[in-house]
This record gives sequence, structure tokens and C-alpha cells, in this order.
Amino acid sequence: MKLPAGRQEGVVIDPKKEDVIQYLKVFRGAIEITTIRGKGFILIRDGELIAAFFEDKESVYRADAAVRYIMDNPANDGDSHHQQHFVMRSYNEEEYAESLKICTQGRLLMESLPMEKSTPPLSHKSQEHSLDHTSPRVDESILNKLMCQPGVIAVSAFYEGFPVLSLGEADFEHVAARAEDFVRTGTKIAQDMNLGQPGQLILETEENKFIIVPWGDLFLCIITRADAQLGLMRVLIRSIQNMVNREN
Repeated sequence: MKLPAGRQEGVVIDPKKEDVIQYLKVFRGAIEITTIRGKGFILIRDGELIAAFFEDKESVYRADAAVRYIMDNPANDGDSHHQQHFVMRSYNEEEYAESLKICTQGRLLMESLPMEKSTPPLSHKSQEHSLDHTSPRVDESILNKLMCQPGVIAVSAFYEGFPVLSLGEADFEHVAARAEDFVRTGTKIAQDMNLGQPGQLILETEENKFIIVPWGDLFLCIITRADAQLGLMRVLIRSIQNMVNREN
């Protein structure tokens, strides 16, 4: 299983050193692990284990089982030639999203992974703006579920024309502003025609689909390829909306 190359930050022999631990608290990327027994990796974001994989000559280990195997089988055994080598590869937001998608499809996500991230790290592709107390907590796992669907290019939660949290490849400031215009225009047309509140807005072109749905006090904007299956997307979107309704 292969993740994006990212940017190599160095090779670590002992990850338990204090300076390495402090660095991992702000690290986003993969740690490639090579031992005499096999190879694998751990996906990390801000000190949190997100996914893991390890393969030796006898078996393949995924998620929590991979971490337990790595921790329970130190490779140095007093022999410096057999030490574990940890190659640090940092990711930008797009590389991290791609890695997360690969790990999700490979069933590598940690079972203990928290479902909510209310304060994700800021970057040019993942941005958070102040919301009032009535807005739902921004749940990055929801966007990850959408990003993992076939054909999905980008996902963004936005509020009054500002991106709150975004994954994928897009100019999210521009997307959120245009999506807000789309919502207001679509709502006005629906009201003028006595059709009620729009439950979903879809703009289709020859190359893409642009889907906007309400999510509590926020809206979710999903950009897909033209061949993305709307039926499957609608089922997932409805389940996401129902989760918010149950919480409220």
C-alpha cells in the first residue's frame, strides 16, 4: 500500500525522544517504518494516530493491530543494524486528504479515532471562521466520509459565504462565496414558486456536479466529477443531515 510521497523531513531512530514527541504534536503526515521484519506506516495529524499499516513476511496488520504489532516488536534487539527507521513525510492538505482516502478504503483507520474535531489545524485548504453558538460543531470525519466517495473532488462546510472546514482541491474562498449566492438565489426561486425550502441544490455541467445541502446552521458544498453517482451521494447526505437533526 502506497501513500503520497509528501516532503521528507528526516529519519528518526528513536521516536520516543522528547524533541521528536514535541514535533509530532504539530506534525501532519506519514511516518514510514522499516524494520528487519517488514515495512509499514502510521498516518498522524497533530499528534493523533489516524491510521496504520504494517506487513511482515507472514501477515498484514491494519489500524490498531498494526500499532500494537509495531509497539510490541521493537527491532533493535541490541543490534544497531536492525534498528527501526522512521522516515517522516509531511503532507499538505491535499496530500493528507488523499492519504486519508487511501487509508479509509484500505480499512486502516484507528478504531479509537475520535469522530469529532472541533478545532482542526488551519491551512490554505482547511480554514475555520468564528460561528455563533447555534452552529453545529465542525466534524471533520463527516467531510472525510464524503471525500471517500467515488468521484468526489472537494468538500467544504461554509457559513454565510465563508469556508469553515474544507478538504480536497479547490479555491474554497471563491467556492463558498458562489455557493452562498446559489443558496440565496435557489431559495428565492423556490419561495416564489411556493415550493418550500430547498433540501438540495445541484448544478451539473459536462465535467462536474456542484451539490449544496443544509447541515444544521451550515451548508455542505460537494464538488464531484460528472460520473459521480448521485443516488449514493443522496443516501449519505441524508444520513449526515439526520445525525444533525438527532443531536438537535
